[in-house]
Amino acid sequence: MIPVTEIRTLPVSSSEPEDRTTGGTVLGPDEALELGIVDTTDEAQDLPVSVFWWRVSDIKGNSEIYNIRVWLEGTEELTGTDAWYMDITDTWTQGKTPVQVKTGTPGTAPLSEPDPNLTRRGGGNVTGITNDQTSGYIYITGTIGVNETTGEKTGLKLMIMFDYH
Repeated sequence: MIPVTEIRTLPVSSSEPEDRTTGGTVLGPDEALELGIVDTTDEAQDLPVSVFWWRVSDIKGNSEIYNIRVWLEGTEELTGTDAWYMDITDTWTQGKTPVQVKTGTPGTAPLSEPDPNLTRRGGGNVTGITNDQTSGYIYITGTIGVNETTGEKTGLKLMIMFDYH
């Protein structure tokens, strides 16, 4: 049976959650990442940093989840010269800046399914549903180009795929 998973988020201004299985709020399976209103009249600007983590809430009798891949989809709705960045790390950085995300790993965010790039905290495959089995933190930001249309931007989604047995 397919394991049941969820993506959780907290404002990057928050303290690190003590329990990543209950902390934060769950991002719905079809919920897009909110980019808000973008004013592109003067110059390119960085979007505020968002932070997410991924967890298995029911392993459904499987022994292991592996080959975990995370990427962004939905950028085709944004027509400007925009850039997307991601930092995947075990370290919570309260108030992390766009520059810190841009210089993190992998830096430039994958926009299609990549090779495996996400593990549980501390590395390795996911074998359970406890706090120590949640993924590293996924920080995301973007730079909106000067030629992007002004207004609320929607459609950007955090995608996660995995193998299991």
